[in-house]
Amino acid sequence: MKFVHISDTHLGAAGFGRRVSASGVNQREEDICNSFAWAIDKILELQPQVVLHSGDLFHSVRPSNRILTFAIKQFLKLSQANIKVVIISGNHDAPKQRAIGSVLSVLEVFPNIYPVFKGKYETVSIDSICIHAIPHCLTNDSFQEELAKIRTDREKNFNILMLHGVVAGIKEFSMGEFAEQEIPDSLFNLGFDYVALGHYHKYAQVRQNVFYVGSTERLSFNEIGQDKGFLEVDLRNKKIIFYKVPAREMLDLAELDASDMDHNQVLEKLEMILQSEQIRDKIVRLKIKNISEHTYNLLPFKKINELKAPAFYCDLRFERKEDDHQVLALSSSIGRLNQEFVEYLNSIPLENLDRIRLQNLGLKYLTENKSVED
Repeated sequence: MKFVHISDTHLGAAGFGRRVSASGVNQREEDICNSFAWAIDKILELQPQVVLHSGDLFHSVRPSNRILTFAIKQFLKLSQANIKVVIISGNHDAPKQRAIGSVLSVLEVFPNIYPVFKGKYETVSIDSICIHAIPHCLTNDSFQEELAKIRTDREKNFNILMLHGVVAGIKEFSMGEFAEQEIPDSLFNLGFDYVALGHYHKYAQVRQNVFYVGSTERLSFNEIGQDKGFLEVDLRNKKIIFYKVPAREMLDLAELDASDMDHNQVLEKLEMILQSEQIRDKIVRLKIKNISEHTYNLLPFKKINELKAPAFYCDLRFERKEDDHQVLALSSSIGRLNQEFVEYLNSIPLENLDRIRLQNLGLKYLTENKSVED
């Protein structure tokens, strides 16, 4: 008996800039759809008996018409291939009010697709398998009430549990999101052959037969270095295979310590880092620490933006040490304004005025004003 466990596809998510794809949509949104489409094509090749999606199919309660149409077409492929699919709602695609209704309800019209989204414990029987599914509920209390109803079906050869939430007592599995729901690990002692968990975006084995499969794309810098994909599980032969899904690469570049550097030296180091690393079309992050405010204000941000351009997205963070206890993050947007101010001063004649003193005073006011606005 083989099935696929997939989760946290977050269709409709974007982020990391506003690049537009060749088809005219947000490139990250398209990346995430492409990863899901690749996974569906691979699943069709594997021909499992069942596909389990353990929550957050969509990134929001109200996905766009384009995203909804895309998802429907992908599930139609599985339905037409006679592959059964059980899918539960997660905290992202579950409505906060019953009156809103669930977007997963559109999948009810397809044969072989079983969406579970009504905030209660449901079972789905497929041949010799009983799938026990609880979607994200309106409150954590109601979620706990539904968990208390779980019972394995002894007449079935296999019992599988599907949940979306955080395993109690393990902070690592929390995504730090509002309305996360807690899963007591005592549930894992009820005799289930497999527990398919969703919510945590990294592939992780909780117990011998309890798995978070992770997301199918990298959605934050917390996911740097993580492989993305899905699991094929063979319960009879106790065999589990992780299939890696192509995802846009993320890099954490070695941080730069700007202590005792002037702006020319910082720029030179940035050129070496950004030109030597293979950043093209990748999502990258670089931190410059211990930079003086004066040095920061003189940086040529137009040139720096040119150095960043080959990357799909470059999160460049400047931090200066205020004292032994506080670190202030500096914004590159105010840096560009500062640079424009310096260039403007240098372009006009100043008679009977101390250019350097005026420059430093203006930069001081610009930085303070930005801090107040933030």
